Amino acid sequence: MISGCAIYNSEYYIPVENQAGDAQPLSKNDVIRVAITHNYLDIPPPQQPGWMNWGYFIAAKRETEKRLQNLNYDVIDVGDNSKNDGHPTVIALVDSSPIEGSATTETHTWDAPVFTDDMGRTTLSEKQGVTITHKAYYYKVKLVRPEGKDNPLFTCLSSRDNMGGCIAPANPSGYKTIYSSYATISTDNVNYITNVDHLVTAVFYNYPNMMGKKWVYFTNTGYTPLYATDPNAPKPTDKK
Repeated sequence: MISGCAIYNSEYYIPVENQAGDAQPLSKNDVIRVAITHNYLDIPPPQQPGWMNWGYFIAAKRETEKRLQNLNYDVIDVGDNSKNDGHPTVIALVDSSPIEGSATTETHTWDAPVFTDDMGRTTLSEKQGVTITHKAYYYKVKLVRPEGKDNPLFTCLSSRDNMGGCIAPANPSGYKTIYSSYATISTDNVNYITNVDHLVTAVFYNYPNMMGKKWVYFTNTGYTPLYATDPNAPKPTDKK
């Protein structure tokens, strides 16, 4: 696992595993609906441990929709108020959450000058430090073609929190897979929107040319990908 430390160099290394399925590839004639996987309904009630994980699911839906639209695909039921509008031909099943038990804590220390002489040379310094906790987060997506016009995947389930996001049925079947991917990021950043944005960008980096390949995606504080490389290649060092 390769990780990046956001507080010092603001770089992220995101391992991505892409798999091509056996279904007909996406075309510009396809109509896509993004649906949150059914385990979204297992999130604990408010104020219980893990209850804020709902944000990762919702962000996964929103960011996937934006990414597919940026790739010039027709995406319907965009946003939080999905109402089974339109007639999708492809369903994008998405899921994202923190990885429980992945937190690691590191303390970094340095000598900070307190007094300097007339020449600017340090005459007194003190030890300072910061403790950083990294945690890993994942994002999964599967683009599928449901078979049969009455396939349950074409119907959105309601969520208990009235967010209105389309939720897929439990244990969906009767489909062929176009593409699936799994990516992780380890960071001290706790903003779920930013984390999911990095993950979704990495997963769809250079789509569809990266299907069936494993990548380590590299980015800095911006959202534009710098490059992706084979995971067995040396760690990227060019920070220009």
